[in-house]
Amino acid sequence: MSAVISTLPDDASKSETYQSVMRDLKAVLDGEGNRVARMATTVCLLTQAFPAWFWTGFYVVDEVKKSQGEDELVVGPYNGTLGCLRIAFSRGVCGAAARERKTQIVPDVHAFPGHIACDSRSNSEIVVPVFDANGSLIAVFDVDSEALGAFDAEDRDGLEAIMKSVFATD
Repeated sequence: MSAVISTLPDDASKSETYQSVMRDLKAVLDGEGNRVARMATTVCLLTQAFPAWFWTGFYVVDEVKKSQGEDELVVGPYNGTLGCLRIAFSRGVCGAAARERKTQIVPDVHAFPGHIACDSRSNSEIVVPVFDANGSLIAVFDVDSEALGAFDAEDRDGLEAIMKSVFATD
């Protein structure tokens, strides 16, 4: 790998951080077609860029279950404490993002009906649906924080842009 990972000043804005991660991902993933490698690298760079996130990762659409008529996500590359292994589209924040095909920003997970508590430290969450170049849902990208209200529209916009750049080119 010949790419150089950007170093940002400690006072970099959230927007600058997302832009830097996007540049780094484009450089590192240039020519890499393996989806798992792309997911693992995305998790790695975002986790390094946002150290306050304690769980960062993907839940991938289970294609075998899908072929059997079941909508279910299975844990993919992630960084953090033990994650839930499987999540039905009908359950939790990840399921809502997959089912609705829309980013979910949850300022207080304890107030979200049906929230799945994989780790009791989670207080807020953002989940972004991930689509391939054909517009098919392939995964959701999930981030948890111990802080209440940790995620906002800037996170949504930054993460949606990154997911589109990395995965809508499959």
